[in-house]
Amino acid sequence: MTRVLIIEDEASYREATAYMLKREGYEVLEAETGPAGLEAYEQSGADIVLLDLMLPGMDGSEVCRRLRQRSYVPIIM
Repeated sequence: MTRVLIIEDEASYREATAYMLKREGYEVLEAETGPAGLEAYEQSGADIVLLDLMLPGMDGSEVCRRLRQRSYVPIIM
């Protein structure tokens, strides 16, 4: 099953996106902050990351940079 990691601080966007992806059969991980997103990726991995730019704790650009140091996982910002 394809695993999608959503890193988004706005709960309504994150929850709606997660709901639709789950309905389509994807496994979905969710994180509200940049650091939480990196931790979720480290713990569970992902096949694709949906990444917000303006996040608390660490902005999306920095999260993207750190993910790129570890992996070539596709990232949609």
